[in-house]
Parts: sequence; C-alpha cells; structure tokens
Amino acid sequence: FKDDAKIAQKMSESNDKKILLFAEDSAFFRHQVKTFMEEDGFTVLEAEDGLIAWEILKERVADIDLVVTDLEMPNMDGFQLTHKIKNDPKYSHLDVIALTSLASEAHIEKGKMVGIDEYEIKLDRERLMKVIRKYLNLSK
Repeated sequence: FKDDAKIAQKMSESNDKKILLFAEDSAFFRHQVKTFMEEDGFTVLEAEDGLIAWEILKERVADIDLVVTDLEMPNMDGFQLTHKIKNDPKYSHLDVIALTSLASEAHIEKGKMVGIDEYEIKLDRERLMKVIRKYLNLSK
C-alpha cells in the first residue's frame, strides 16, 4: 500500500495527471468515488449516465485515459456505452472498467461480449484504485 501512496503522491505533484471518465447515475456514489479517485491523484470527468459520458468522450477523447462506468443507468447503460466505445476506432483504444453491483455470471458474460475490460464491485476502494493504476501502467 505504501507503493500505491507514493504513486498517488507523484501523480498529484506532476502536471501529467491521468484523466478518468466516470459514469454513474447515483449522485451520492458518484461523489464518493470521484473523491477517492481525486485523492489518488486523478482528474475525473463525471457523467450522470452513459449518454452524457458518450458526449463528453466525443468532445474530450484526446484527454481521456480510462473509462470507469456503472452498468445500470438511464438513457444509455454501461453495456451500451462500452459497446459504442469498443466498436468505434476513435475510442476503441480506451480500456473500460465496470464499477457495479451487478456481478452475476450472466452480467459478466454480457460485459465480455461488449468489451468490458474489467469488473469491479462497488465499495471496494482499494481494489478499484489498484485496477485503475494497473490499466494506466502506474502500478509496480
């Protein structure tokens, strides 16, 4: 955990902050997760649903390093968002982490089919941050 803290410290002091696009419809949960992402040294672009995330992505694709999305959201869910990302050459280079309470075999299989790179269960802060750092090549 000390290594993770050093990485976060280094990132927060650097001008090369990694930018995460985070889609979550629950305002409470979105604020909570955004806070610990920022505490870990990341810049976070937040979206209330997949449709808003898609619009942000279209405008800021060059800035975004990783997408973290809930699966159950109004307007466009995380499965649809991931499918659009992975099937468009402009966005398909981005990794997508699903942060969800939906972790049944059926949901995981559906996620694999649309291209979700990793599943993380909500409320496991340490594991989520470890996976984010792994996908951004920031872990030791």
